[in-house]
Amino acid sequence: MSLPKINIAIAGHTNVGKTTLIRTLMKASVGEVRDAPNVSPREQAYYFDGIQANFIDTPGFQNASAMGMYLDLRDENPNCKIPEKWKDDIIYDEKAMKALEKSNVVLYVASLSYVPDDSFKAEISIIKRQCSKIVGLVNQYEKELRASSTTEVENRVQQWKTFFAGQSVDSVIVFDAHWDNPAKISQIYDKIVRILDSEQRSQFSEGLKRFKERQLEIRGEACDMLASLIKDCAKNAAVTISKTDYNNEQKLEDTKEQLARKINGALAEFVYYISDLYKVAADHPTTSKDELLLLMQPKTNYGNRINAGGGGAAIVGGASAFMGAILGGAIMGFITGGVGALPGALAWAQIGGTIGAAMGSLFVFSDDGDTVTIKINEEQMKTLSVKGLVD
Repeated sequence: MSLPKINIAIAGHTNVGKTTLIRTLMKASVGEVRDAPNVSPREQAYYFDGIQANFIDTPGFQNASAMGMYLDLRDENPNCKIPEKWKDDIIYDEKAMKALEKSNVVLYVASLSYVPDDSFKAEISIIKRQCSKIVGLVNQYEKELRASSTTEVENRVQQWKTFFAGQSVDSVIVFDAHWDNPAKISQIYDKIVRILDSEQRSQFSEGLKRFKERQLEIRGEACDMLASLIKDCAKNAAVTISKTDYNNEQKLEDTKEQLARKINGALAEFVYYISDLYKVAADHPTTSKDELLLLMQPKTNYGNRINAGGGGAAIVGGASAFMGAILGGAIMGFITGGVGALPGALAWAQIGGTIGAAMGSLFVFSDDGDTVTIKINEEQMKTLSVKGLVD
């Protein structure tokens, strides 16, 4: 017997990351994501079989105050029509309200790019006309951190928490899709569970339990691949040079770069593998982990994609940058982030550390008489990888 589905609507101002959030929660590249207003001009529902739920992507609010005034007028006179001068201003708000009619719970996405003011109060107010169960999500922490200081960003976070409290939204979580601790995805789902009615809670919890068990299996496979990566790098990533070259600063740096590129080849294959794992998992949301592995591309295909040039170069983006990404734990976050997390992982690779900073602690140097062998420090790489997984 088919169970009724829980409808989870994603609402908020335009261009605050609603579709990106859905991608992260579903671990699938659904919808369109661009840095532009009204990328989602109409309601779009995505059924997530893994948890027996529909995610409803709504158009971003643009003029909730005007929409609220119109709704007040309509309450007094059900035959009231939208004033002509308001039509263009509230076209997306009206579509969002229509989409919210079907929701059992609303995830309201707030961006730290904005200071909470009365326009956002108006958005919460009109959402409550359709659904009283709201979870507040404070998004885009990393984006603001790059443009401001930690103190300023934390102050803005507190402003939003205070704002939500003032609107009687008690369930609030700071979650920066693609960049944050992947464990927070479970926290978001748990908040949804707690806010649902008892019957809906029971139904949703059962699907969520299966989802979490499956994600643990997939994460285990990703961690096994990571263990193989570390082992293979420790065995195969080594370069031997003469003492003369070792004492030549430029040649030593060239050698480090050569070794870094060997490691990058393994890292790029690792990223392709995990990306394919999550893509297949997203396409087959109820298939077991062992069956997923049979549906994946042969590992030799990943090597071919890297050697083909374009794909590998785009993923690696330079030895020093990619090693910096490993040090920052970004790829470790990618392990649990799914298909949609790839843009975040690649962005971190671009802002990663320099080769001097990254390689200093990851390389060991063995004096062998007339030569010096440089190889990866396996224990250090294990430590950094585990740190990235648990942070």
